[in-house]
Amino acid sequence: MIMSLKLPSLVRWSLSALTISTLTATSWVSIAAVDICDTQALASRTYGRDGLDGRDGRSGREGRDGPNRPIQATGSPMRVDLSGTDGEDGDDGEYATRIFCRRQPRAERHDLKAADGGDGGNGGDGGRGGHGGALTVYYTEPSALQQILVEAEGGRGGRGGRGGEGTDGCDCAHERWTVEVCNDGTCRLEEYDCTDGRHGRDGRHGRDGEEGRLGKLVLINQTEVIPDEAPTRSVAIATVAHRPITLSRNLWETRTGATELLAPGSTIANTYQFYTGHIEKQFALDWQAPQPVASFNDVLNLALQPNGNISINFPDTYWLLGETVEQDTLTTYRVNGIVSVADVTQLAVGRVEGRSRTFELNVVDLAQQSDVLDTRFEVRYSTTDDDGRRRRYDLEFDGPVPPGLVQQDHNRFTLSLGRLPIRSQLLSEGTQAQVELKIIRSFGQNTAEQTLTWQGEI
Repeated sequence: MIMSLKLPSLVRWSLSALTISTLTATSWVSIAAVDICDTQALASRTYGRDGLDGRDGRSGREGRDGPNRPIQATGSPMRVDLSGTDGEDGDDGEYATRIFCRRQPRAERHDLKAADGGDGGNGGDGGRGGHGGALTVYYTEPSALQQILVEAEGGRGGRGGRGGEGTDGCDCAHERWTVEVCNDGTCRLEEYDCTDGRHGRDGRHGRDGEEGRLGKLVLINQTEVIPDEAPTRSVAIATVAHRPITLSRNLWETRTGATELLAPGSTIANTYQFYTGHIEKQFALDWQAPQPVASFNDVLNLALQPNGNISINFPDTYWLLGETVEQDTLTTYRVNGIVSVADVTQLAVGRVEGRSRTFELNVVDLAQQSDVLDTRFEVRYSTTDDDGRRRRYDLEFDGPVPPGLVQQDHNRFTLSLGRLPIRSQLLSEGTQAQVELKIIRSFGQNTAEQTLTWQGEI
C-alpha cells in the first residue's frame, strides 16, 4: 500500500512541465510528492520460482469379462469357470516439485508476492472388475444340473491411486515496509506489502473400481439348439406392400433360484432365464390408398411382441387411415388413406374481392390435398380508421365460419365473410380491414392448424 499517488510515467512528465503555482491548495497531489527521476513500476512482483504441478496418475485398465459358454448337461460332473478378471490399480499422482524460495528483496519500491506452491497430481481411478460370463445349459433331466459346478464371479475392482502432495508456497520474511522518497528537498514515505505464496493443493485420491457382476444362467429344456430370431424388421413401405415378411421371436421367462439348481458351491446370479418356446408371424400391407404405393420408399418399423402381436410404426412424417386385420399367423394392415404431414398446412390466401355482403376471401391449397382432408375455418375480423404506419385495429367479429358460408372447389375455398353477422358499414368500400384465419385440418384422429393473415382496403 502506497501513501502517495502512483502516476503513469506519461502523466508525471506532463506534470513536470507545469509550475507549482498552477495547482490549487486543495489539489490531492503535489509535484514535490512525485519522484520524476527515479520512479519504478509500482505493480506487484513475484520473487522466487513457483512449484510445478505433479502429473495425474494413469487409471487402471478394466478387467476382462468372463466368456459366454453353451454346454450340454450329460449328468457327469462338470466344472465351468466363467469368472471375470480383476481390474488394475490406478497409478499414484505425482508430487509437486519443490518450490524455490529466494531471499526476499529489501527496500523494493513495489509490492511483492512470494512464489506459489505446486499442486499434487490426482490419483488414477481403479479399473472395473470384469463381469462373469453367461452359461447356457441344454438339458433334458433337471437332476443333471446338479452335476455342474459354475464359477462365474465378477473380478475385483482395482484400487484408486493416491493423490500426490502439493508443496507449500513461500512465506514473506517482511510483510510490510516503508521507503522514504525525497525530491527537491521534500520527502515522503511510501508503504508496500508482501503477500505469501499460495500453498499447492494435494491431488485427490482416485476412485476404487467397481466389482464385476456375477455371471448369468440360461436354461433350455431341450437338446436342440434354439432357432435364430428376428423380432424386429425395418422395410420399405413399397416392399412390404408386395410381399409378406416373417418375424420370429424366442420366448423367455425370468425365474429365481439358479444356485439351488446347480452343484453346491456354484457362484452365479440367482436370477436366470428359462426358455419357453419360439413363435413366428407374418406381416402384410394391404394398400388401398388412392396414391400409388411405389412413391412411398420410407421405412416401416415392425416388432413382434412376446404376446404374438406386431407393433407397427409408420414414419411420423405421414398421417394414416387404416385398420389391422388378424388371421392365424398373419397380421395385415390395410392402408385406406395416407397424407404427408408437410402437405397439411400448405394453404395460402388467394383473391380477396367484393364489399359489404358480397365480401369474399379465397384460400388455395398449394399441396392439393383438400379432397382427402377435413377443413374448418375460424376468423377474426378487425377494422381501423388509422392511416398511420402503426395501425390499431378494433375487433369486429371472432368465431367460426359456418360450413354454409364455405364453398369448396377441389383445392380452392371461397369464404363468404360478408354474410357473417358483421355490420355492413364495417364491410363497405374503402374500409381498412384485417382478416386473421385459423384453419383446422384433420385426417382421422390427426389434427393440425395454420394461421393466415390478410390486411388491405375493401
